Amino acid sequence: MIENLNLKKTPKQVLLEARVGLWSATGLTIASSMFLIALVVTFVIFPLNFNWQGIEVYAQSFTQHYWQILMFVIPCFLISPLYLILTVAIHRFAPEEKHILSLLGIVFAVAYVAQITANYYLQMSAISQSISTGLLDGTTLFAFGNLNSIFWSMEILGYTWLSISMIFTGRLFSDGKMETTIKWIFIVNGILGVVAIIQAVTHLDFGFPFSLVFFAFTFPVATAMMALLFHRVPKKDNKLTPQ
Repeated sequence: MIENLNLKKTPKQVLLEARVGLWSATGLTIASSMFLIALVVTFVIFPLNFNWQGIEVYAQSFTQHYWQILMFVIPCFLISPLYLILTVAIHRFAPEEKHILSLLGIVFAVAYVAQITANYYLQMSAISQSISTGLLDGTTLFAFGNLNSIFWSMEILGYTWLSISMIFTGRLFSDGKMETTIKWIFIVNGILGVVAIIQAVTHLDFGFPFSLVFFAFTFPVATAMMALLFHRVPKKDNKLTPQ
């Protein structure tokens, strides 16, 4: 159970912390839902060609497909800081004996935010500017369309930090059906994310990226449930327990 055990907190403090949790969880639900839509559009409805044919060919079609890249990049850019804020809010309601878990969740969330935001901002700034001006030297290593690029290596590593954070944070939830659902969505996503980096390092082909699809569909469900729990905090004597 995630509950507020700090008896020194005033009702205003509790309310403020609950609001931060509510709005960060709500923002995460919206951003991760946008990510799901982008994933479907980018890989199903209007699938991008990831058969790398060189930076010159990629640059020729970059302007035409840039909106699809932004559909993918912008939600992911927003998810990372919102997730960090949410972990901080969760920590404020975690029982003292579980603070080590909530703090570890924050530590890995910080690493995730630092890496992922830089990676996505690079796509929206330096890479897009270089391609639009015809300065293609070195862009092959960072191009979104090149699955063997540094961008995708950084992407996988960044989401590994998120996965580890989710494993620690998920263990804070235990009381009731809603919290149990959140717990296992976080833990299963975390395990699948760790498996993904093992796959990348060992060059093993596990076929369809199930971990990505599972995350896209389940993460907004978990964050929506968290928003509901934070919404109920002032009504439940400072407890994040569903009624």
